[in-house]
Amino acid sequence: MPFPHPRKNTLALLGACLSSLMFGLEISSVPAILPALAQVLHGGFRDIQWVMNAYTIACTTVLMATGTFADRFGHRRVFVISIALFGITSLLCGLASTMPVLIAGRALQGTSGGAMLICQVAVLSHQFRQGHARVRAFAAWGIIFGIGLGFGPIIGGATAALAGWQWVFLVHAPLALATLAFAIPGVGESRDPHARRLDAWAS
Repeated sequence: MPFPHPRKNTLALLGACLSSLMFGLEISSVPAILPALAQVLHGGFRDIQWVMNAYTIACTTVLMATGTFADRFGHRRVFVISIALFGITSLLCGLASTMPVLIAGRALQGTSGGAMLICQVAVLSHQFRQGHARVRAFAAWGIIFGIGLGFGPIIGGATAALAGWQWVFLVHAPLALATLAFAIPGVGESRDPHARRLDAWAS
């Protein structure tokens, strides 16, 4: 199988890095706005807990299943779908006017975020097959992911102060569009020819 074109590799890396930035930001920026959410949406302590827990639980729950689906139906396809859904569910969170709607949006956002995360690794592994190129690609991906996690609280607090808490979520809609602009033309499709069907009872 021929190696992907260098330009497509660059676009795929940009798409993977930008999606990892979104994922990292969404984990670490939301805690900075929890007091504002409690005040504006009239949420109690349990509601605030579920704003975080719904995302985390949904994200970790779908990792194994998404890997199986992506192996069978295509890593690029699942990656692109998960990016689009992450942008849509981020809009839902930003437009929420009640705590139950926000918590439901966070669960959906976590589902798409977990799918997006697991596909990033598969995409980079397929796109960068040579040793040095793969090391550089995963290093760049890890650095950007770390920036999202590390600077999320600062970015989240600044965004809420300057534009309102909604934009901590809404900002991911244009970011998702930019990510799709890189991923769609850059990421090559790949599947696992030996992929098995999802065993729901085992998972």
